[in-house]
Amino acid sequence: MAKQISAREARAKFSEILGTVQFGKEAVIVEKQGKPVAAVIDIDLYERWMAESEGRFKAFDEARSKNRDKRPEEVEKDIGEAVSRVREKLRLPRGRRAQGGR
Repeated sequence: MAKQISAREARAKFSEILGTVQFGKEAVIVEKQGKPVAAVIDIDLYERWMAESEGRFKAFDEARSKNRDKRPEEVEKDIGEAVSRVREKLRLPRGRRAQGGR
């Protein structure tokens, strides 16, 4: 579970928070007036999430353009294949392995 701190505490302990995130691989949620407003997360986790997000949108755009005149069953099949390609791409070894996640 992510550590939760106030914005005031985050300002006072920013260097400590960076250490917690970088070395402890623990996310820190920053709250303002008791409400979560930001998260400080490990850079590897952030990069993995961005790559996954970009890949998903690209896959959906490709599927949409290829399937304008197809039946729904065909569209569903193409989307499944596109999602599989994105997942396979994300499993390929990279220079730095992403940390965190499920």
